[in-house]
Amino acid sequence: MKSLRCSLPVLSMAVLVPSHSGHALGENCAARAARLGGMSLVRVFEYQCPASKGAKVEPEQFTDASITVVRSGVFGFRSDPGAQLLTAGSTMLANPGQQYEISHEHAGGDRCVIFRMDEGTLESLVGPPPRGAPRQYFARPVLPPTSRIEALRKLAEQCLASRGPVLELEALGLALAAEVGAQLGRAPQLESSRAPGRLARDGVHAALAAIEQGSTEELTLGDLARVAGMSPYHFLRVFKRETGLTPHRLLLRTRVFHALALLRDTRRPVTEIALDVGFGDLSNFIHAFRREVGCSPRDFRKTTPEAWAAAIRRPRGAR
Repeated sequence: MKSLRCSLPVLSMAVLVPSHSGHALGENCAARAARLGGMSLVRVFEYQCPASKGAKVEPEQFTDASITVVRSGVFGFRSDPGAQLLTAGSTMLANPGQQYEISHEHAGGDRCVIFRMDEGTLESLVGPPPRGAPRQYFARPVLPPTSRIEALRKLAEQCLASRGPVLELEALGLALAAEVGAQLGRAPQLESSRAPGRLARDGVHAALAAIEQGSTEELTLGDLARVAGMSPYHFLRVFKRETGLTPHRLLLRTRVFHALALLRDTRRPVTEIALDVGFGDLSNFIHAFRREVGCSPRDFRKTTPEAWAAAIRRPRGAR
């Protein structure tokens, strides 16, 4: 398998990265991935899917436990107990031996960041598998986009790009697993469901694109329902079923995601960032950011990744 040229060590991913259909990283696949970092407890990889729209869907199986955060793109993910669309910020949770399918009904080329850690470490952070289900660390296969997980992904990428300390990257990976464990404790179990109809999937995909492209605008439920070709009531139900979030919550988190990048990548004033990403005023932005991320925008900007990861891992009542 060929490897991407990059300034960091490169590794064939046939063994170390979970394979997925279209995303498959087995020996016969032309997909390529660059190893961004590695250490004893956590390994972090960036992955860009080579599959195009309409690529053949085939059953796959995870061989190792991993946490994958979607950086960009939209793709379908099907595994017990149901099927969902994954979009930027969604988190895919892989148990060893888990069967699944990946579909690209609308586009390809999605990008993800994959975090892998040894199972003993993972168990200490997310809890032991249930009795009778060895190595089943995650009770559900997907978490909807959350700003805290997106912040950890952004900080990990920044650490990798700057060749930051290994301990810093390791701390971010452990904080991510701890946050996933906390989210699983609050997230309701998904109900078993049939694969959604193609028209419903097409409608949700169109609405996701509208939210991403128009996140700075005052989008209404009626606007998004019209884009999706559904009644507002039906659209709400289908959108929540497919993404795990309401349209309003995803719009809010999309704005916060954009702010996370601007806060770390630029020195622009916080007020300017708030207005540019779609918040009407600074106070609303600060309130939403603190609720979603757990700190103020200024604190997120100035705190080192390692210190912020340590804060994430502390019990919530101790913050």
